[in-house]
Amino acid sequence: MKIGERLRHLRKENNLTLEEVGKKINVSKQTLQRYESGVIGNIPSDKIELLASIYNTSPAYIMGWDEEKKTSGIIDEDIEIKLLAAHKEGDNWTDEELETIEMVKEMLRQKRKKKLEE
Repeated sequence: MKIGERLRHLRKENNLTLEEVGKKINVSKQTLQRYESGVIGNIPSDKIELLASIYNTSPAYIMGWDEEKKTSGIIDEDIEIKLLAAHKEGDNWTDEELETIEMVKEMLRQKRKKKLEE
C-alpha cells in the first residue's frame, strides 16, 4: 500500500473528512486530497507527524516502513536501522523511494534535534 492509500484509509477509518483533517494540519482539503492520490509525493515531514498523531499511528506506518500500526509520535530506532542499512546497500532506488528516504531522514533529524533540546 502506498503512502497516499494509507492516508486515505486512515482518514476514512477515523471517520474524518478531507476538510477536517486539512484544518488540523493547516493545509487545504485539495492539498490533502493530492497527498492521498499521490499527486504530491513529497509530503513535508511535519505534516506526516501531524497526520500520524491525528490517526493515532506512527509516521513509519504511514510511510510504509512499518506494517504494524503502532501508536507513536516519532519514528522508532528499529526503522532507523533498517533505513540506514537499506540506504547503504546502494540499490537502484525509484524516485518515490528516494523521496520517502528523504522524508525519513528529515524526521530523524527533527527527532535528534528534539532530544538535544530536552
